Amino acid sequence: MPVDQPLFTGAFPAREDDALSREGRRPVIFDILGPDRQTSILPEGLKLVMHVNPRSLSIKYSRRVERIQTRGGFVEQHWGDDTIGIDLEAATGGFMRLYSGLSNVTSPATTGGSRRETLAYDSYLDILALFHNNGSVYDIEGQIALKGIIKLTFDAGVYLGWFNSFTVTESADQPYQFNLSASMDIAEELQVWRTSITFPSVTQTISTLSADDIAATNADAAAQAAAQNVP
Repeated sequence: MPVDQPLFTGAFPAREDDALSREGRRPVIFDILGPDRQTSILPEGLKLVMHVNPRSLSIKYSRRVERIQTRGGFVEQHWGDDTIGIDLEAATGGFMRLYSGLSNVTSPATTGGSRRETLAYDSYLDILALFHNNGSVYDIEGQIALKGIIKLTFDAGVYLGWFNSFTVTESADQPYQFNLSASMDIAEELQVWRTSITFPSVTQTISTLSADDIAATNADAAAQAAAQNVP
């Protein structure tokens, strides 16, 4: 029997963190870590993958320098690296509904439903909830019971930090999606250098030479050297 396929799918497969899309693109992934900054507090195997990758992701590095004016001139105090910042510029996917196509309807009473019953709107609410909670877990009284940290992963970079702003823009020029912008303060940065693309070709080249090939090559070299030494 034929296997049922989903009518609407995300841009990235729901597999491991490192899974690529069909076009070879790597997703931006969010996770929430506990106070030890190692253990995920989300259910096992669950991560928040952005429905659509950001159109831009800016990582800001700077040095902290304090300049003090004195009677004799300026005194500079250098405090090392300042807090790393990340700025995201993104957009939701299109608000696509089954049978009715793109929808910018806001009233749920309208025939065919509203944009709120779409995959793109659900994904937007997930990102918005991540910003509001900002890595924290609350008790029934609304007090913080556990203070975690947000983990952002993209390609070779792993960044741990918290949101400090989140902006949603709805424009008449783009009625079927929202534009999103956010910024984060990063407390810790980890770099995972990927070497699987660079070195397999070298390893494969070396491994294609068998022991017999190496022995024959050495014999030829010895014969050439002996011939050059003949008076």
